[in-house]
Amino acid sequence: MASMRGLWAAIWVLGLASSAAQAQDVVHRYEPGEARGLYFGGYVISPIYAMPIERGGGARDPLGPGAGAGLHLRIGYELPAGFSVELYGGFGFSEVAAVPMEDPMRARVLTQGELGLGLRYDISTGTPIVPFARLGAGMRLYFSTWGRDGAPLSAVLPAVGAALGVRLALAPFFGIELGALADYTIAVDAFDAGFLSIAPFLGVTLYLFDETDRLTAP
Repeated sequence: MASMRGLWAAIWVLGLASSAAQAQDVVHRYEPGEARGLYFGGYVISPIYAMPIERGGGARDPLGPGAGAGLHLRIGYELPAGFSVELYGGFGFSEVAAVPMEDPMRARVLTQGELGLGLRYDISTGTPIVPFARLGAGMRLYFSTWGRDGAPLSAVLPAVGAALGVRLALAPFFGIELGALADYTIAVDAFDAGFLSIAPFLGVTLYLFDETDRLTAP
């Protein structure tokens, strides 16, 4: 009798172990398009100003930003079907060429900062390569010295932007991303006209996504 009880107990334990293993197999299969919730990301960027920057007030005194570098940081929440809402911000520094070149008083650095809100869409391809696009709007801060007198320029201006890129998904919760940001700053008093900047980027995204949260009782 004791041996029969022991046999039934062993069978019961093995059954539970098998059910748990099957549940774990199900749990660790991420489905593309599933909402993964909160995530963080960051890019290294290189801002390139594709249009001249003209000071406002009729002074035809262009600023000529050259090569630059900066950081673009993101925090977002992924919704079902590939959509995400993002809060993004960052900063960058661009070398400023003298215009005309003989003027030694020109600023050597243009500093930019940004804060915005965007809507992102990831395109599921059934592979680890995931194209994505984002549209956003926010505010941009610019600071530099300008002209022969070295007068400081400081302005906070509205801007609209977009991002296009691809993510290489190394895991359901982590990926490497590359692409380009494009931002158009809308002219307000400080500038005569709006201007466009393009920033190639390379970075990562980390989802606070735990597949074991999907575990259900067998």
